[in-house]
Amino acid sequence: MPEWLVSILERNEGICKEGIVPILQQLLDQCSTTEYAYVCSPCVTHISKTRREGSFCGYRNIQMLTSWIIASGAQGSNLFGPKFPSIFQIQDLIENAWDNGFNVQGRVETGGIRGTRKYIGTPEVSSSSNVLEFGNSVRVSFSLQYRKWFTDRQHRCPPQAFKDEDFTVARNLLYAAIERYFQQGLLEEDSKVHATVLPPIYFQHRGHSMTIIGFEKQTNGKSNLLVFDPSYRDPSVVSNLVGKPFRHPPAKASGVLESYRRGNKYLRRFGEFEILWYARLDTGRRCDLHED
Repeated sequence: MPEWLVSILERNEGICKEGIVPILQQLLDQCSTTEYAYVCSPCVTHISKTRREGSFCGYRNIQMLTSWIIASGAQGSNLFGPKFPSIFQIQDLIENAWDNGFNVQGRVETGGIRGTRKYIGTPEVSSSSNVLEFGNSVRVSFSLQYRKWFTDRQHRCPPQAFKDEDFTVARNLLYAAIERYFQQGLLEEDSKVHATVLPPIYFQHRGHSMTIIGFEKQTNGKSNLLVFDPSYRDPSVVSNLVGKPFRHPPAKASGVLESYRRGNKYLRRFGEFEILWYARLDTGRRCDLHED
């Protein structure tokens, strides 16, 4: 890794923005093409990559998952401290886990990751590859220092993979699994947009990973994953609304949401998907993003 990039990563945690999930919840409610939707806990921080940093999406998604653990006060949050781990800390944790016998094949496949820009998470796979065991890199990234969290039977987060020669089948299986997940955490049965306190979901397809923060069913019957993509920052039309009341015309609300939607137009290029979530659903307190 070049020295200029090391310097950037040591100085910068990424582009961090809190309070985005409640904004998206309001936009979905105001959007006339949304039949119903679910959103995850408002405690998740959207963390985007810094300019020129390169292939660190997997790390940024791990940081987003950890931001929920810390901010929600979920059981085990005390193991993390007040800040989510840096990219270099995550690399150290993965390497230390390999040293102690966790997922050692990862070291063989990558040749080691400390001080590099190598991808982590599920390797890029072709549509003809076998379904991979997904999630080990994510779980291992917190091993040792945070082993108690992930070895507790109640907190294990088994991976799920969706693959089919018919890409439509794989995509529909993914949609169904995500909707079932959010249905478990309903707080309001009769609302158009269902708020939950559920953690976000790590999402991987060939070549890229994101964090799923919600699910939308549109009036035309189509589904969308709602995501925080670490490759992109929040548009100013969203970030400037944090903590403010607002009302958009339905067409404008839909347009703003496009930055966070991943539906058929995007997903149809892929025939294999992997997701990882926390199995335990009693997820601590509901965070107050504006508390002192």
